Amino acid sequence: MRPMPRRLPSLTLLLALSLALAPAAGADVLNRIVLRVNDQIATLYEYQQHRDEVVRDVLHREQDGDERQRQLAQAGEIAYADLFRELLLQSRADQLAVEISDAQVDTAMGQLKQNYNLKSDDELRAALAQSGMTEAALRAQIKNQLRVQEVRGREVQSRVKVDEEDQRRYYRKNLDTFRQPEQLQLREVVVLDEGPGAAADRQRVAAEIRAKVQGGASLADAVAESSKKGATSAAVDLGWVSPGDLDKNLESAVWKLPKGAISEPVQARGGLHLVQVLDRRESRVPPFSEVAAAIQAKEQERVFKQEVTKYMVELEKKSLIVANPPAEAANFRRQLASQNGDEGGAALGIPGSNPAAPGAPGAPGAAATAPTPSPTLQLGTTPPTANSTEPTAPGSLPVPKPVDSTPPPVAPPSETPPPPTKPPGI
Repeated sequence: MRPMPRRLPSLTLLLALSLALAPAAGADVLNRIVLRVNDQIATLYEYQQHRDEVVRDVLHREQDGDERQRQLAQAGEIAYADLFRELLLQSRADQLAVEISDAQVDTAMGQLKQNYNLKSDDELRAALAQSGMTEAALRAQIKNQLRVQEVRGREVQSRVKVDEEDQRRYYRKNLDTFRQPEQLQLREVVVLDEGPGAAADRQRVAAEIRAKVQGGASLADAVAESSKKGATSAAVDLGWVSPGDLDKNLESAVWKLPKGAISEPVQARGGLHLVQVLDRRESRVPPFSEVAAAIQAKEQERVFKQEVTKYMVELEKKSLIVANPPAEAANFRRQLASQNGDEGGAALGIPGSNPAAPGAPGAPGAAATAPTPSPTLQLGTTPPTANSTEPTAPGSLPVPKPVDSTPPPVAPPSETPPPPTKPPGI
């Protein structure tokens, strides 16, 4: 969660605050301004908060140990670079009078809950609590990010131009990356281990089903009676599968079968599996027309990132900036070039954060795109990979569960925290 940037107070207010806080030496230190961009400021305390959040985020990620140590060593630079970009864009949002309504934030919150299969506000709050975050803080974060998206949508969108010849050139250069593997369209039924009868009975049921299919019956008709008795699953379409998608034993049993054939019974998860080959697609490179839309999106993303980097440099040149980073963040500028293209939504996991994409905020006629949480929120796990050896109802989806994985606590600042200068949790 990035702290909300603040406008620079008036001189009178600064003098009043300095008098009121004079006895609190520790608070003076933490209220020291470490970055000013036009009328936006960030204090040492805000920097330290965000640095600690960067550390927690790195500790939550699954990555190579050396890479984790590198990121932890650069946590201060990363945090300061984040604040630098954030203040630049929030200042520009003020200049453009960008406003995000409560209704837009409500829509984003609703989409977030839907994305994570959270049925109520209570479930959302419980998931947020696992990351030490409040609903109010999340709403503030979303509003902040939507403002940034709007700025980039207005001022970078028009620069993103990818013509058809650029797309065809990319297609010709990367033909191998578009090659599709050989695929089979499959349907299966499982003679259930927990069904009635002994193992010999299950083998007999499997043999009878296979014989019916070989005699011309559909797999659904062949299992209609046994599925009613609970001996088998219903016939389930597995769709198109590629090498490596199936259990190894099942793949060996079906991959060389001709169209319409059914496998021998194969013991796998849940029982004896009978798999029928409905159709077969040979390996091929799809024509340009089939992949043009995907190429366009990829090229737009590439050009967009380039243009965002240029835009941020231009914005900095036009801004009044006073940077006084802590020693550990002194080399923050080396983080800027590598992260500029990810500013304002993508780092938060907001779909459509690239305004070059259709429907992104800032694009003409586009509605506000609902954010999903950043990695630091830890709202849910990645849904487990579908296991085609385990019968599931067609169209059913795994339900993500909240993660209960609190990182090692980060030591609080040694100085006494300053009096609040903005709403708690933001």
